[in-house]
Amino acid sequence: MQHNPDSKAGTPDPSRRSEDSGKRYHALFEAATDAIFLETLHGEILDCNGAAQQLFGYTREEMLRLRVTDLVPEDVARTLPSLITEELTTGGFFVEAVNRRRSGELFPVEVSSRLVRIGEEAQIVVFVRDITERKKAASALEAEKERLAVTLRSIGDGVIATDETGLIVLINRVAETMTGWAQAEAVGRSLDEVFHIVNEKSRARADNPAQRVLKSGITAGLAGNTVLIARGGAERIIADSAAPIRDRDSKIIGVVVAFREITELRRMEEERLRAQKLESLGLLAGGIAHDFNNILTGILGNISLARMALQSGGDHPALLQEAEKACLRAKDLSQQLLTFARGGAPVRQMTSMSSLVRDTVEFCLRGSNVRADMHVSADLWAAEVDPGQIAQVVNNVVINSKQAMPGGGVIVVRVENADLEQGGPHPVDPGRYVRITVKDAGSGIPREYLQKVFDPFFTTKAQSSGLGLTASYAIVRKHGGNLLLESELGAGTVVHILLPASRAILPAPPEEERPAPHGTGRILVMDDEDAVRNVAVRVLEYLGYEPTAARNGTQAVQEYRRAMETGRRFAAVILDLTVPGEMGGREALEKLKALDPNVRAIVASGYSSDSCMSNYRACGFAGAVIKPFTVNEVGRIIHAVLRE
Repeated sequence: MQHNPDSKAGTPDPSRRSEDSGKRYHALFEAATDAIFLETLHGEILDCNGAAQQLFGYTREEMLRLRVTDLVPEDVARTLPSLITEELTTGGFFVEAVNRRRSGELFPVEVSSRLVRIGEEAQIVVFVRDITERKKAASALEAEKERLAVTLRSIGDGVIATDETGLIVLINRVAETMTGWAQAEAVGRSLDEVFHIVNEKSRARADNPAQRVLKSGITAGLAGNTVLIARGGAERIIADSAAPIRDRDSKIIGVVVAFREITELRRMEEERLRAQKLESLGLLAGGIAHDFNNILTGILGNISLARMALQSGGDHPALLQEAEKACLRAKDLSQQLLTFARGGAPVRQMTSMSSLVRDTVEFCLRGSNVRADMHVSADLWAAEVDPGQIAQVVNNVVINSKQAMPGGGVIVVRVENADLEQGGPHPVDPGRYVRITVKDAGSGIPREYLQKVFDPFFTTKAQSSGLGLTASYAIVRKHGGNLLLESELGAGTVVHILLPASRAILPAPPEEERPAPHGTGRILVMDDEDAVRNVAVRVLEYLGYEPTAARNGTQAVQEYRRAMETGRRFAAVILDLTVPGEMGGREALEKLKALDPNVRAIVASGYSSDSCMSNYRACGFAGAVIKPFTVNEVGRIIHAVLRE
């Protein structure tokens, strides 16, 4: 599988952007004046910048052989487990501590960290700042209390200082403005009374940062999404930290809380994200319009030809069959979009995986210069899957492999049983799986892209929306399986699709291959769309049933009641799930059950992502029909419901 780096004229090259971005981040990493470490959760040092080597006196090679505990005295090392626990809970910590150089010299530092994920692995980024000079300056400034107060009152962040009991002793002008309290009024009051902070989402009162620092003795950052409520009721989103004030003997004599408003920064970030979403939607809309226009061309062209063939006695059944195929392609595309956009739950049925994979691969490669070398186990297990969704997954993977070999070639496709154990090569729960493996002979994927291939809208192809593998990954995970990708430049790409196997025996022949069964009886169909209602009525008439139509749930209930009163009961009802502004399928079913506890109801909807479609029995329905539907689908479902 290959992501083609070629692009249209004037369009920036994604691979160049990625390479330039990597160089910029590396330059920032090395240019930082603070020491920066990348560590595991167990304390191993994975990487460090030049400032770290200079600060501690080790070479990079020496540093990578050390653990974090080698850089701190024993008493500090004992506190590391609790800090890591805090980091796993809050996402990071900020403390003052003591570190040790290679020479054995101890020096004070300010340490902050953030928990990050690189691929599937949690790691820690640690920033260490030498605060030796700051400590010296603080010691000198302590003797000049008035000068310190003047300095604090003139800085741009809000600053509030408390004594060792948590009562305010100083508040600068910025803090006066943000809290609504003048210094003369605030001094001597509890920090809680003046510095009123709440969680932005829950509105619960946030912990007093001064009390937290006095209790722990370490610098503490404010919780995320913190809102400061001023005396007059104004609200500001703030960020920063609280730190202990120590005397010459390192005894805590108070707390200083420094904070700044980030309301505007938050607004700008939200605007940036909104712009990114609009750009992504534009890409998505363009791809949808392209695909649907192609499909509509097949529908419209074949129907037009069929109409003329009816007049001239031509081969109109074949033309209508082609139009129907185009409609089914449109249905599959809409289901793909719903799956990606709304996380549609699979509508499962027992499926022959060998037939599904063979048919899909043959369809994808038809007319191309790439052929498939198929290997399917003779005793292949069946699987309970959504056939449309899994066919979409195989389709996306095979198309990517075909595009990776523009000069033609062979794609090796294997479909086999896999009884996987704990700790095996595939990260899935132990059990029986059907494993679909697709291997191409393309040029492969660059290593730096491997962690991004499942990201939404990530692509290096000029005319791709970047949704194929994202949607495929989501589908497979919703089936309880996994989608894995291996690639190496010059050696091609291998994709593994793992799906839980079923112990049930596959019915023969598969139900979808049987002709639509006909029947008798009255059927009530409710849908707010005239076109859908009219088609449903014609389909039911063709199948031998006597249909009655209703526009909404209210009319459906009235028709059902009338039928019971006249003795001409309905054998089953088909209810549209969603009727804008009117009673829909769920509410209508409740009222129908009140009239007739034995009502046989089938839910119909174009939103396969709705829970009632994937778990219709839990909603009280006896069957489900996904729109658009075929005559065979409706016939099979009604037949099954009436047999219950």
